[in-house]
Amino acid sequence: MPIDYLPTAVIIPGVLGFVILVLLYAGVVLPTIWSRCPERRKAAHRTLDMLLKARRGLRRIGQ
Repeated sequence: MPIDYLPTAVIIPGVLGFVILVLLYAGVVLPTIWSRCPERRKAAHRTLDMLLKARRGLRRIGQ
């Protein structure tokens, strides 16, 4: 199906989800990996850990 025929109700949430994913990746995952400052790496790692635990909890609720 060409993208011209996709309803806006499908495109907008997809784009929004992609933007959120990119922001999370750039703001949390990259500092966890690349930061030279140990405090920043630890803080980013804790944040990433909290996000992953929250996602796992939401997945359990949805089942």
